[in-house]
This record gives sequence, C-alpha cells and structure tokens, in this order.
Amino acid sequence: MNEQSSFFRRLGVFGFDQVEPLILAALVSGDPILLIGKAGTGKTFLLNSISEAMGLEHRHYNASFISFDDLVGFPYPSENRETVSFLQTPATIWGAESVLIDEISRCKPETQNKFFSIINERKVQGLELARLRYRWAAMNPFSSAGDEEGYEGSQPLDQALADRFAFIIEVPDWSELTLKDQAAVIDPSGEGALSADEGALGRFVERLKPLFSAEIATPSATVVRYVRYAATLMTESGFRISPRRARLLARNVIALSVVLRESGTELTEKAWKHLLKLTLTWSLPHRAWRSAPPAHAVDSVHAEAARLVFEVPP
Repeated sequence: MNEQSSFFRRLGVFGFDQVEPLILAALVSGDPILLIGKAGTGKTFLLNSISEAMGLEHRHYNASFISFDDLVGFPYPSENRETVSFLQTPATIWGAESVLIDEISRCKPETQNKFFSIINERKVQGLELARLRYRWAAMNPFSSAGDEEGYEGSQPLDQALADRFAFIIEVPDWSELTLKDQAAVIDPSGEGALSADEGALGRFVERLKPLFSAEIATPSATVVRYVRYAATLMTESGFRISPRRARLLARNVIALSVVLRESGTELTEKAWKHLLKLTLTWSLPHRAWRSAPPAHAVDSVHAEAARLVFEVPP
C-alpha cells in the first residue's frame, strides 16, 4: 500500500505498508490472523486501532495471566438446573465482535486449548459466539536453538492451533522502518489519539466482502492450480502443508487479489506472481510452532509453482 491509500496510516499506525494488504485481506475473509513481533512493534496497537476504527465490540485479553472465568464469567445453573449460564461482565467474551488474544505464546497449555475453540469454531464450552466476527492473536518470537533474540517465556504454539490462523505475519522492527516512519512513530503527539478514519476502513471491508464470497464460490483455475502445486512442493521440501492449510492458502490468495484489485492494482501476470509469493510466504504456520521455512526454500517452491501455472498448459 502506498501512503495515499494506506488505511493504517490514517489510524496513526506506521511501518506496516508491506503487510497492510494481507491484514486487509484477513478482514475481508474474516479468517484468524496471528502477528509475531518483538516488544513495542505495534502489534497490539494496530489490532486495537482496527477494532476502534471499525466500531467493533472488542475484547483484548492478555493470555499470559487470564483465567477462564475472566473470559466467560462465573457459571451458574438455571432455575430448573438443567442448563448452565454465565454471569456476564463488560470484560467477558459474550457479545464480542472482535477479540485479540495477546501474548498467546505465554499462556499455559490448558488455557491455550481453551482459546483453540474460539479461534477455530467461534465457540466457548461448546456454546456459539454468535456475534464474533474477528479472531486475532499476537505473540513475541520464541527462542530456538542458538537463538539469543527470542523472549524468555514465549513458547511455540501447539501445531494444530498454529494451523488455524490464516495469516501468520512477522511485523517490522525499528531497523526495518523508513526514516519517515521512524519520525512518525517517535512523534509524541500521537500518544492516545483516537483511531478515527470517518468509517473508511469499515466501508472498504464491507464493500469487498460480497466480492470475496462470489470469487470463493467459483475460484479461478489459476488459484487452484497454484495452491495445489505449492502445497505439494512445500510438503516435498520437508514443510508439510495440511489439507486445511491448502484451503486457507486459497482463501488468502482470493482475499488478497480482491483487496489489491479494489485498491487500484492492475493484476497483470507479474502482479499475480508477486501476489502469490506474498501470500505463500505469510500463510505458512511453521513460524509459530517450529521456525519459518528458509526464504530460499519458499522462493524455489513459488518459482516452480508459478512456472507450472503460467507456462505449462493445464
């Protein structure tokens, strides 16, 4: 996204230009997203700002110390003692339209398992969260062998949980920001500013949702062929792609193509190839539970999958 078309810049969020289309795509599809980044990189600020700008009934939970009662409220039986209800508070998840599970890599395994049903099914204790539209999470990088940059206490996610997030995006740190963005981040006048964009972000997302649904109903052969080749080649390279992940990858490609097209990008063959590589890179869940596949491996898989799609007849 350029500066003129960036929704996030209007919200006072800077440095996310390269990944903004991906996050917009997730807003259009409604699929879960996970942001991974070092402390202070704006993960929480971005997601809370999005919810504020879109006027969502939002819940922000810190998974490192939340209890399950904090999430659902105190349970109490009905008068006939045949069902159980929950005493709701402004902090409980009932009625939420968006939820951010912060520090998800720091919570206990049993709590992580409880978040699983929220992210995967929009349910708690088997009860549907009827109003929940968006499920987001954020975490710090975890330490791996020989890595001194990880955060103590941040642990890899369960593999099954990681596979439920559509996009798993690493956010930029200070050294990756432009000088202009560094200056904008430093500016103390932005502290506490409201995320008001006069509804532009919400209108954009709502306008694109029916376009996304229409393309999901009749996906193009290009998308299907690329995802099949990419999933097969990644698995053969030692980075298994589950059938669920292959479907999420296809959804991500379609959502991102809708976002870019409706933002004014002409989807030439070159643009399609860039779109497909961008989507493949940030749709791989391995970085949340093991480590990100090497860039050269992803580049090779993408190059071969794109060659098969654009140069070899079906």
